[in-house]
Amino acid sequence: MNDVPISADERARRQKAIDFARTNIELSGFTLSPGIEALGVRFVAGELSESEYLAAALDHANALPASAPAQDYFTSLEQLEAARPARDRP
Repeated sequence: MNDVPISADERARRQKAIDFARTNIELSGFTLSPGIEALGVRFVAGELSESEYLAAALDHANALPASAPAQDYFTSLEQLEAARPARDRP
């Protein structure tokens, strides 16, 4: 755990990084789990260093149940593209 207080600039940088990641995930059609959201809050508050945050996020991800890779659902890029909703196509 990080015992060194962070500056307002560092807090803003961290919040911007967390917001960017969340937006990226949401634009991909997913949501962050409550566990990852809580880690983000702790990281922005300065409770976790960057390396501690990354390690905790990896631990969280590795604890999730395994899912089938995309290759198990689609056998070709054409199939994947055909499955995308029309609004997501260029």
